[in-house]
Amino acid sequence: MLDPTSPWTPFQPQRQWMRPLETPAGRRHGLALSLHDGPPPPDGWPSLVVLDGHRLFQAVAAAASALATRPEKTGVRPLAVIGVFHDETQGSIEDARALDFTDAPCPEPDWTRPSGGAEAFRRFLVEQAWPAATHAAPLDGDRRALLGHSLGGLFVLETLERRPDLFARWISLSPSLWWRTPAVDNADDRLLLGYGEGETGRDMRGRIEAWAAEAGGDGHAPRLRMAAGADHGSAPFALIPEALRHASGA
Repeated sequence: MLDPTSPWTPFQPQRQWMRPLETPAGRRHGLALSLHDGPPPPDGWPSLVVLDGHRLFQAVAAAASALATRPEKTGVRPLAVIGVFHDETQGSIEDARALDFTDAPCPEPDWTRPSGGAEAFRRFLVEQAWPAATHAAPLDGDRRALLGHSLGGLFVLETLERRPDLFARWISLSPSLWWRTPAVDNADDRLLLGYGEGETGRDMRGRIEAWAAEAGGDGHAPRLRMAAGADHGSAPFALIPEALRHASGA
């Protein structure tokens, strides 16, 4: 903690805002919004919903702001970034992630965290988070993307499996396919599937590559990207530019 008498003050990036949301069941979340500087397109901004906001929102929002200033060079067009946060005051974030990002119980017998709450979390995204964001800013409902990592990446694939109409583009980074292997029926080039070169635990890399190969049979395969030298924790940060290009329509 800095000395309160020092000249340092808290820093808040411009064009970023945050508000609380509470589900009917009393679960509290934070919703963050980062907007591009300039007038929106006639139909509103394309948007990227980022799960695990406490880890990923600031990095994705900062990259989106920087890279979209030169879209002809970076391939990243201006878009809104929406971060979804779990409330740390309501208990373990890892418990909340395991509950909200999974549709089925964990197959590992020694797993003790809660699970199976993904359908309720989908309703929260559709019925509360998205309306709150669109009330605050002009967003194009036909150009919204979803990004998740690890269990959040599994949530992306299971949502694509169950509700392919909810988002126009999908970004699943290092999905936890050891938990469950979603069907590949709706997996096409709207999906960016990323992972790190060093993801060997639980055969993560092998599972992801096998899933992508199975999904590529119709000529419109998912976009598969490997982050060279990255492990499970660093892969989403290495793949942010690729994710932003995909989300913004490049």
